[in-house]
Amino acid sequence: MEEYIINDKLNLFIKNSEMIKEIKGSWQMGMMQYSCVLSSTIKNQSINKLAVEESINVIKENTSMFSNFRGHSMFYLANILSTKSNREEEFKSIKNIYDKLKEEKFINDSYLPFTAIIIHSNKDKMDINTSIEKTKYVYDFMKKHHPWLTSSDDYCRAALIAINSNDLDNDLEYIEKAYEIFNSRGFYKSNNLQSLSHIMALDKDKSEKTINKVIRIKELLEQEKCKIDGYGYPLIGALALIDYDENKIVEQIVRVSNKLSEVKGFGNWTLGKNNRNMLSASIVAASYAQYLNEDSNVDSISSNIFLEIIIAIEIAMMVAIIASTAAAASN
Repeated sequence: MEEYIINDKLNLFIKNSEMIKEIKGSWQMGMMQYSCVLSSTIKNQSINKLAVEESINVIKENTSMFSNFRGHSMFYLANILSTKSNREEEFKSIKNIYDKLKEEKFINDSYLPFTAIIIHSNKDKMDINTSIEKTKYVYDFMKKHHPWLTSSDDYCRAALIAINSNDLDNDLEYIEKAYEIFNSRGFYKSNNLQSLSHIMALDKDKSEKTINKVIRIKELLEQEKCKIDGYGYPLIGALALIDYDENKIVEQIVRVSNKLSEVKGFGNWTLGKNNRNMLSASIVAASYAQYLNEDSNVDSISSNIFLEIIIAIEIAMMVAIIASTAAAASN
């Protein structure tokens, strides 16, 4: 793949990182700003300051002061709404899904708005009520098999699996198989491992070849001192789904992380090396997915898989940021 594709994505990411700082109240975003920046960047969109601020007003005008939509999700959702012409209508549709999820006994916390956003974004792919029903089915399966690990932070991936699976029961069984194989290959049983196994549902071949590739990428990143820890495991899974040489992919992640480290705000003492490595992996993975998706030799089935990978990258990074922010706050 041509290097300019990754360079263009990186430059857009840096540009969007500067733009988001100009948004009124952006200081409240904390780490969530990087999820917003990445969301726009992987879609090749430039952040529009005024449109985001107008979208924030739409959210505030249609929610109470203590609404979860005014928490972690507010700027993220406002950034999504900023690209829409009918922002209030779009928001009300998302809030309606959110209310339906609450009716189905999903926990009403900071992860639920993101789940509603995912279901809304895929409403043309699957009927909303069906999406909610299948998301609950997937979540209940996860909870049954891992009662102490499964919680509301799994809602987003449950929705992703529910919407994109062509054989739900088979994919869920494969997730469990992947979990056990990873555990036997040195991964500790944990919430992070469970999150990684969820990404394996997107593996069209459902083979140990992809699992081996995950392990190989993790090892290569560690050898290059570009380690991605715990929360970022799903990103390694997304990288493994890309049909490209893992040595080259890791080489490019290292290069992007090194370049990003020279940009103000992305150093080891400000952003942190692990967070920067996760963002770099996301930029490289999204670049490959875009490149392969636009390849004229790629069939429609593979094209859909690459689009799913891009969504998985965005979800993985967003959940990782929320989880790491919550962990830091508790400490």
